[in-house]
Amino acid sequence: MGPKVTFRCFSSFSVEVGGAPVDLSQVRRRARTLLRLLAVHAGRPVHREQVIEALWPDAGPATAIRSLHVAVSTLRRLLSEHTGHGMVGRSGEAYLLDLPAGAGSDVLLFRVSVAAAERARRMGDPDARILSLRAAVAAYTGDLLPEDGPAEWVLHERSILRYQAARSAAELAAAELSRGCGEEAVAAATRCLEIDEYCDDGWRLLIEANQERGDMMGVARARRRYNEALAALEDPYEA
Repeated sequence: MGPKVTFRCFSSFSVEVGGAPVDLSQVRRRARTLLRLLAVHAGRPVHREQVIEALWPDAGPATAIRSLHVAVSTLRRLLSEHTGHGMVGRSGEAYLLDLPAGAGSDVLLFRVSVAAAERARRMGDPDARILSLRAAVAAYTGDLLPEDGPAEWVLHERSILRYQAARSAAELAAAELSRGCGEEAVAAATRCLEIDEYCDDGWRLLIEANQERGDMMGVARARRRYNEALAALEDPYEA
């Protein structure tokens, strides 16, 4: 087995091999964008038309397909040089980032952890659920690919993942609170509000967790900040 390969899409994009970052500046901008797009869906096929619409929306069909083939070839060569595995696979008219054994992806870990937490909830296994929720919250270190700004191909996924992360943190806070773990509940509720400051459940749980700890100053502070958030939401232009 070669050195560990890790793809990170939360907070900023990077590819690491054996803990060292891969210099992606040696490939063209659209090839780098293609890599980010495939990394967001690591292990899941992305149809050729979706890729072309995201990267070459104004090109003619023949030009777009040719550009796609060049970008794929460039990425395979780059990844193979650093990892010994081309990784960019093809399934019919779709492409995917095919992670080899031992490779990691923060987005994939997040999704797997969220799904595992839901399975544990359905099976009535609170301990497994808490472990999975902790893994999900830890994996989500910030917004998905902020360097891609308002690009249409990333906005939907970014919104979904942010919602799931805030929801996971709130569920973790509630689970910790139910076990009487006030400190852990405060930390999880705080993380929920860092992700989504308008999450009502996050504020409610932060207040309850501080009450559980007997921290009345924390309760008062959380209530004041919640009211400030509500006021800002009602009047976003209020200074």
